[in-house]
Amino acid sequence: MNNCYPIEVLMFLPQGFEDLEAITIIDVFGWTHIRSHLTSIHLKTCAFHSHVVGKFGTTIKVDYTITENILDYRSFDTYRAFVLPGGFHDAGFDEAYSAAIHQIATRIYGNNGVIATMCVGISPIADAGLLHGKKATTYSLNREHDNVARLEAGGASYTGQQIEEDDSIISSSGPASALEVALLVVEKLTGKANTDEIKTLMTYSPCRDAVEA
Repeated sequence: MNNCYPIEVLMFLPQGFEDLEAITIIDVFGWTHIRSHLTSIHLKTCAFHSHVVGKFGTTIKVDYTITENILDYRSFDTYRAFVLPGGFHDAGFDEAYSAAIHQIATRIYGNNGVIATMCVGISPIADAGLLHGKKATTYSLNREHDNVARLEAGGASYTGQQIEEDDSIISSSGPASALEVALLVVEKLTGKANTDEIKTLMTYSPCRDAVEA
């Protein structure tokens, strides 16, 4: 069944974003449009710059730019979810800790929206105060940043799981789980039957078939 109202999702892209995580969201949400009868997701990208570059060189021209001094957050009320991929601090990811990002996430989540993060993308959500009393996971192998301590400082309970979901806030341990996170968002927004059909069209399987010797 086609949507009576568009399901809109906003993804913020900082400089130095993790390439696979961002591209996986774009790709999987794109598959929701592959058949006319599917319930589709309309993804919008935003950043502090008109073009952003991932750690490994992927350049994305975003749909619109935002500033760090947003005066009216009501324009974000149409979004059903907010996606924040992880990234690399030495390549510019620190801008994801902006107060504007905290406010956007808080606004969308406060309107019963889904928050979906990957890798260290959960850290700004913790800083925004949205993880108090919630379970979460993050990338734990960084040699310069204690991502786990940052979650716990924000009131979260770190689980160490590959993917964690608590009260519509999704976190993951790294880029290897990007596909699972993207499909989980699709399921939460469009339902299991719709997502199962998209998985079939993508020839998705959670486990690689054993290769015969």
